[in-house]
Amino acid sequence: MASLAKSKPETSTDQVQRFERRIREVKDAVANLPGDEYHVELLKIVRRVGWTTLAEGIFFDALVESILAHTRDLHQLHQRLKAAFESVQGD
Repeated sequence: MASLAKSKPETSTDQVQRFERRIREVKDAVANLPGDEYHVELLKIVRRVGWTTLAEGIFFDALVESILAHTRDLHQLHQRLKAAFESVQGD
């Protein structure tokens, strides 16, 4: 039985440029995340007695949980993108 080889569609120059621009945007966004100094200062603040009300503390906890979830999702998406790229390269 004969089989037809699937050809890969060509990526347009415009699409490649758009992908490159988006990757640079991601790089810049990640580079602009707060660094160690920010986290050290934040730890100093939350250790202060009476730094927040009970309601603010609940809100703060929800914000931190959301940041953690987004960070984990971003890591997982990056891994999937890399795996997809590697599987295409194997063809």
